[in-house]
Amino acid sequence: MLSNRILALLIALALPASVFAAQAEAPAAADESQPATQDPPAEQKKFPTPAEMIRQMREQKAAEEARTLVAQIDFSQPMLEQPSPVGLFGSSGMDLRTVLGRLGAAEKDESCQAVLLTFYYGGMMNFSQAQELRGALGRLREAGKRTFVYADSYDTMSYLVASAATDVVLMEGGEVFIPGVSIEQMFYKGALDKLGIVPDYIQIGEYKGAEEPYTRTKPSDALDGEMEQLVEAIYGQIVEQVAAGRQLRPNRVKRFIDRAMIPAAEAVELGLVDHLADADGLRRLMQEELENEVRIDTEYGIEEGARFDPNNPFAILAMLQPREPSVESPSIALIYAEGVITGGESGSGGLLGDSGVGSETIRRALRMAERNDNVKAIVIRIDSPGGSALASEAMYQAVRRVAEKKPVIISIGGMAASGGYYLAVAGDHIIADPASIVGSIGVVGGKLVMTGLYDKLGLTTASFSRGRNADLFSDTAEWNDRQRRLVREWMRSTYDQFTARVMSTREGKITDIDAVARGRIFLARDAHPLGMIDELGGLELALARAAERADMKEYDVVVLPEAGFN
Repeated sequence: MLSNRILALLIALALPASVFAAQAEAPAAADESQPATQDPPAEQKKFPTPAEMIRQMREQKAAEEARTLVAQIDFSQPMLEQPSPVGLFGSSGMDLRTVLGRLGAAEKDESCQAVLLTFYYGGMMNFSQAQELRGALGRLREAGKRTFVYADSYDTMSYLVASAATDVVLMEGGEVFIPGVSIEQMFYKGALDKLGIVPDYIQIGEYKGAEEPYTRTKPSDALDGEMEQLVEAIYGQIVEQVAAGRQLRPNRVKRFIDRAMIPAAEAVELGLVDHLADADGLRRLMQEELENEVRIDTEYGIEEGARFDPNNPFAILAMLQPREPSVESPSIALIYAEGVITGGESGSGGLLGDSGVGSETIRRALRMAERNDNVKAIVIRIDSPGGSALASEAMYQAVRRVAEKKPVIISIGGMAASGGYYLAVAGDHIIADPASIVGSIGVVGGKLVMTGLYDKLGLTTASFSRGRNADLFSDTAEWNDRQRRLVREWMRSTYDQFTARVMSTREGKITDIDAVARGRIFLARDAHPLGMIDELGGLELALARAAERADMKEYDVVVLPEAGFN
């Protein structure tokens, strides 16, 4: 059996440094001039016994548990949709689902009494993401949690989130800056004329508008009306949500917006802010409000395996290696479609490339989900303005094939427009954030004829071709009447196919396709009564609906293909 001294040393190896801080130093080495049988000096007999060490550990644990646990999430990085790997220069942001998961954990954790969100640099997120965070804060309030939101200075998105909290905190020298909603579009026609470049475009759907920046110097009446309607809808949601969160009249919120910038002290008087404190005073403020010492956990809800150690070279190498996702229990596959739609592989969105939705990447992810028996349902999270019609059709076909075997739920984030909506209608059930942009059911295409620019630069070309349409997409000649008819017929066929795909899954929901097509765009809240989406909500709701359809009570969520390795 181990002696008490050895047992005490073994226990001490597992104790935190704070325990040692309260203990006496270890005995000094024995003086060789003293007899070996002589007892050590009394001051060397202060090493605690195992019972004393256990008592100290229990006291320390009790003191820790007596403090109020506050889960903190810092929003100093841009909010991403899709999780990204840590690269050589660190992570480029935080993903929405991870943040929602941490807030959901705090909601269910009885030991966590409060949550703190910090916006030191404003709200680097889009409107729909801000709404999802508002929803999470609302659920925390319903669960009886105090929710503190702090900012050095609030902008529209960070204040939209904060307005749903129980306690809005602002730095004393900061301000609330909500200037309103502005969408500015540039028109290139005048510059193209000066350069001698002729835009040759055709669109199907008078509201489509995608070619107007190249063919006009100002918006058409149709596009002007669409943009006015969009701006009004976004503005209305901001006013409504701030008013509801702060219990203010909507007209009063509109007056605040017309002022744009409100200093901190006045923001408190007007009811926009509850407390003034700087970042270093947050702890004292929360202790006063919660009437107890607080324990702030900055890594609350982060899974151990998700924490990255930059000092470990092996961890860095592991993060850079592609990995096959492991699906070993009943799961929902989460597939992200974020960016412009193209054929081939998705872009990484990393240091040297833009994010994009590659049809082959999405099809591969769907095949993986279809073939794995542990994947019981699929959620496709879309944030895309559209792109290639052919790639959209390829993904539509792949989704419909998988939907014959497993439930496919669509979750729309910032937007699912044009090809993004084409992909969305392939699912069994469409859920969108209220501020999501949906629709743009139309087709546009064309080319820029560069002959005038080439003449200015002294460039000449020679063309050699066979076939009546070999030069159809040449940049040195506009379409003739025959070619224009050919392109228009082609695009009309694509438009007819688009609307047919919409009605193949939305029949009985969309009563008049002509009323929602022709290139028109809507906020999801307005699209819902038109039958374009099935339900208003965020990503967590989509996962819950997928689980319901697959009859799962407990499940894991696996990203396919694994984040960052598309």
